[in-house]
Amino acid sequence: MAVKGFLKEIRAIKQKEVAQLAARTGISHLRQQAEEREHRANFRQALEASSPSRAGIIAEIKKASPSKGPIRPDLDPFEMARAYTEAGAAAISVLTESNYFLGTMEDLGAARRASDRPILRKDFIFSEIQIYESRAAGADSLLLITTLLDPGELRDYICLARELCMEPLVEINSEWEFETALRADAAIIGINNRNLATLETDLNVAQRLAPFFTGQQIPVAASGISERKDIQAGIDAGIVNFLVGESIVRAPDTRAFIHDLLGEPAEAPRTNDNSAPLVKICGLTDPHEARECVELGADAIGLVFYEKSPRNISIDQARRITGRLPESTLSVGVFVNADHDYIMERITACDLKAVQLHGRESPELVTRLTRSGVRVIKALFAERQPGFDTAGAYADAWGFLVEHGGGSLPGGNALPWEWDRAGEMEEARRLILAGGLDPDNVQQAVAKTKPFMVDVSSGVERSFGKKDLARVAQFIHGAKGRSNA
Repeated sequence: MAVKGFLKEIRAIKQKEVAQLAARTGISHLRQQAEEREHRANFRQALEASSPSRAGIIAEIKKASPSKGPIRPDLDPFEMARAYTEAGAAAISVLTESNYFLGTMEDLGAARRASDRPILRKDFIFSEIQIYESRAAGADSLLLITTLLDPGELRDYICLARELCMEPLVEINSEWEFETALRADAAIIGINNRNLATLETDLNVAQRLAPFFTGQQIPVAASGISERKDIQAGIDAGIVNFLVGESIVRAPDTRAFIHDLLGEPAEAPRTNDNSAPLVKICGLTDPHEARECVELGADAIGLVFYEKSPRNISIDQARRITGRLPESTLSVGVFVNADHDYIMERITACDLKAVQLHGRESPELVTRLTRSGVRVIKALFAERQPGFDTAGAYADAWGFLVEHGGGSLPGGNALPWEWDRAGEMEEARRLILAGGLDPDNVQQAVAKTKPFMVDVSSGVERSFGKKDLARVAQFIHGAKGRSNA
């Protein structure tokens, strides 16, 4: 199919990138990764749940555009995806095109780690290898642009995406493109109010095409939607799902803006009640025990990637554990003086949502990981470096784990200490208390320090890496101030 204007220009660029991807990674490797990727969110079901009383918002992570240039190039995809989720978005769209939209596949990975919502990859897809790449990275859907593909390719790519548990969003801009999408058996059809050849936007396009849809297709209006009246106009035309990008990204209060689009009152930001801290059970080695800990009330699970530790696990072991965890559980990889590439390999392979750095890692490493969309917990120590007085240097850390720092191995080494010394820290953001905690003393420790989270490993073990589930239950009850009855 002949393409023109902007689409012709972008296709030429993307063809070079696809050739480089094939040479660098290979389609067989990506296909294997895609086929092994766990299916966690259903894009179609999420949109089918929308209604005129509560529209579905596909909130987009978008740093720039070819028509507007930079919009928000410093956007943090992890934090943005988390904000979208908390505000009630039905799904999250991530632009991964780098030349005009400044997006990356790392942005998609960050959004995947931050949210349990379906993730849509938006890019210019015209090759099988891009479809495998999308699923391997954790996408639940991807964009297929009708004018970029011939009818046979469109049908084949829809089928391939479905085989990989992705229901694609098929984009149209005209009546004849709608007919092409129907013949290709598209189920979710995005009506782009923007003509991709000219980059001109007309909000009437979606309303004009809406009557052509039957109950067999799900229409999604996209481009130019900036306020509640645009949503209402779509609802009046029979559309209940909307992809919104630039206006959300530019909004000074993301959550409030999404609530405005939905016609709902804004909710107060969620905060943690310091009297009931989160609980992290660390040093798990068994998938069944990890799941049992979560069912007992653990909020986070720690997995150790440090060869000198008796709780050290492999990538395969970690994947088996994280594959058993609910999406809401914070999976934390624990590292000691590891480099960036070693850490990122395990984040991606094991679907980790946070990392804990338990050595003498630099503030620069913390910043680099954070900018990749990773929540970083930096360990600080009362009796060795880095000490509590260095918290200010790690300004990009998501939280600080504090402990005594004695013993032969990094970690608490089952040694209690003066927990109230945590107050020596000038920066107390998300204080995570560790070191010598057990079911008998955790309630006292929480009362002294009022931490955001408590972390325990040996205090609930029957042997290295094996948890005593009765002690886990007692610890959680004590930390959260519950009765053991």
